[in-house]
Amino acid sequence: MRSDFDVEGKNKLQKAIYYMQYYGVSYTMKRALRKFGVSINDESEYMTWCRRNTASKVELKSQRKDSISKRLSFVIVSETGTNVEQSGWKKQTCKQASFVTLTQGMTIADLLVGSAGEYFVFSGRNIKVRPEYLYELSLAVCGELTLHESRIHVGSLKQADLVYSDEDNWADNKRFRPFFKPEASLQMLLNFPYLGRCFAVRRSLLETLAKSGEIVTLFGNGWYDLSLQAFRFAEHIKHIPKPLFSNVVPYEKRNMFVHSLNENNEECLRHYLKSEKIAGAVKQSDVPGFYHLEYELAKEPMISIIIPTKDHVEELKVCLDSLKKCNYSNYEVILAENNSEKKETFAFYKKVIKEDKRIRVLMWEGEFNYAAINNAAVDLAKGDLILCLNNDTEFINPDALRELAISAIKPNAGASGAMLYYGDKTIQHAGVIIGLGGFAAHALWSLTDRDEKYYPFSLCEREVSAVTGACLMVQKSVYKEVGGMDEEFKVALNDIDFCLKIRAAGYKILFNPYAKLYHYESKSRGYEDTDEKKERFQAEIKKLQTKWEQEITAGDPFYNQNLTLHRADYSMDV
Repeated sequence: MRSDFDVEGKNKLQKAIYYMQYYGVSYTMKRALRKFGVSINDESEYMTWCRRNTASKVELKSQRKDSISKRLSFVIVSETGTNVEQSGWKKQTCKQASFVTLTQGMTIADLLVGSAGEYFVFSGRNIKVRPEYLYELSLAVCGELTLHESRIHVGSLKQADLVYSDEDNWADNKRFRPFFKPEASLQMLLNFPYLGRCFAVRRSLLETLAKSGEIVTLFGNGWYDLSLQAFRFAEHIKHIPKPLFSNVVPYEKRNMFVHSLNENNEECLRHYLKSEKIAGAVKQSDVPGFYHLEYELAKEPMISIIIPTKDHVEELKVCLDSLKKCNYSNYEVILAENNSEKKETFAFYKKVIKEDKRIRVLMWEGEFNYAAINNAAVDLAKGDLILCLNNDTEFINPDALRELAISAIKPNAGASGAMLYYGDKTIQHAGVIIGLGGFAAHALWSLTDRDEKYYPFSLCEREVSAVTGACLMVQKSVYKEVGGMDEEFKVALNDIDFCLKIRAAGYKILFNPYAKLYHYESKSRGYEDTDEKKERFQAEIKKLQTKWEQEITAGDPFYNQNLTLHRADYSMDV
């Protein structure tokens, strides 16, 4: 599979020839114009996508006759002031629905007593649903319930407790700016209300919430409190990867990422922390509408930082000096020395060991094998947490090490990774997407930070399928449980394979954008720029594809199937 990642290391002319050859004139020109700062209108591409993927009149007619549309009954719960007719609920192909208007002070118990229906669809103001919304919901709930064969993508034979869909914006009778969402992601939900203002909750889950003792505020927060509490108790959450509703916005905001700026969102997050008995604070991020939960550590778990290194003392010094600026003190550093040739390298080791008793050196005299070096260092590590770290990295913010530690020890988590930047401040790593580029690649690679086009993925702590080994924190117990890194992946993709093993063992991997580092990349090892290195790299790709074929084929659960596998920018597959 061809992708933008194939151009790494090429000059501008080589890149232009590559894009012309594999993507054509139109794509190449658009890319060139964007590089020069010329705004390219993507509206027509999404409208074309909608025409291809929205139910036709013939399909809607067929849905009305389909027996599955009569198997469930729904209660549409609307906020005060909602025009049910204009919202599209009266035009549904599935007619098994009743309507309730939410009033201030109404509780979940009130809804249950006064309404009959197996699923309650919470519909916010200023949204417009597709005519097939309830039909697609019925299909998602009542369709074939199968178990995936994959070791990671484990399905469920249980009926969904919570169901949500993708969304877009609606202005001037047209659709704009789709938000293609991941599968169930609690960590993303803790950053902002990503479910949106239209989702369905099963009656049995609402009954559980009503009996839980939690006071769930329904009025005045766009269902955010409900979605957070529902996530806590739901056994099976279903995502429909189709934009089944639109946010009705003014035309001038048609391409904005629409999310709630409700001041009550902070209170909803505080309620979540209290419900889970988590000590922490709710902080606003630097982008309005997005939040960051700063968890407190009762005590700092010890971190063993493993840095494989060969010469390049200047880069290593930068890395170690930046580590000292972190507001986290309970760590040790294991310098995994691998065949350095310069005298000044060993003089530097002697110097730093004398200055900082937390630093020691492991001599690894074999050929370079990233997996084997880390495995050997872990055997010597004293920490509860392991941080695999490249020698060509530099911590940017003082909180980075603490943030990684907090993410790595969250409930059900096994490992965490950071936001990495190149020296020019473009993104080097924001999590890894399985299947991107044919096997796996870095999200948002080579792009700029804080670009609204790929909100929320650059802003949120979230579950991912993998993170890069350049900065990978993992619980030592988990490292040992999964058998460490596979030493057959000597140079590349050992980190991806390792993360997939962690996930197959039932643990989550979190990307944390609040842990920021520079990664000057491959200073010691170099690029894949010789025939021998390219051949070895291709062999490791093939090995990964063979070992994890089912998982790659099934698709990354945290990367929507409507998004391209050719680029890292979370754009549509057009």
